[in-house]
Amino acid sequence: MTKLYLIRHGETLWNEERRMQGHMDSPLSALGEQQALWLSYALKDVPFEAMFASTSGRTLQTARIIKGDRDLAIQPSDEWLEMNLGDWEGRISDEIERLDPDNFHAFWRNPEAYRPARGETYSDLQKRVTPALEQLLAAHEGQTIVLVSHTVTLKVIMAYFERRGLAELWNPPYFHPTCLSLVEIVNNEPHIRLHADTSHFQDEAFGY
Repeated sequence: MTKLYLIRHGETLWNEERRMQGHMDSPLSALGEQQALWLSYALKDVPFEAMFASTSGRTLQTARIIKGDRDLAIQPSDEWLEMNLGDWEGRISDEIERLDPDNFHAFWRNPEAYRPARGETYSDLQKRVTPALEQLLAAHEGQTIVLVSHTVTLKVIMAYFERRGLAELWNPPYFHPTCLSLVEIVNNEPHIRLHADTSHFQDEAFGY
């Protein structure tokens, strides 16, 4: 059996501001660090054999917290980066909705119709992520591995396992910061055991 743990990074300063990140980056907020610590406690006894992350600072920061004192190298790769959001990166969501309403609506509600002036379409992201995922699973068959990545990238990965098309990409569940998904693969068949789980959160005041 291959066990693949999929983790979204912790909340960032730009998440607090509702600012789009994409390939741009901002550090974890104090809450984001706490979220990663909560998850590290929940996963402390999981015997990870390989650990991967995107090259974004926010995922590497999250991965280091989750790794804890394990003697394990974090292997970063651009393949796991968030969708390239082009001109939207660094801008607040409300501003984007005002300046580019049709595309903003398509981004969240009709992924196949989303057409950025610059950056990646959902199809572009799928073509980047899917081969990398298949290579990762082939190279680590029978192992317990963890990948720290981003909301849209992880949504694409979970859609791959669920055999869902892009039109259904934003179906629930929502991917909160440090949410955890677990996919077990037996005889090339994926079994989703957790999907965007946040049961490791230890303070209900955060509303997740």
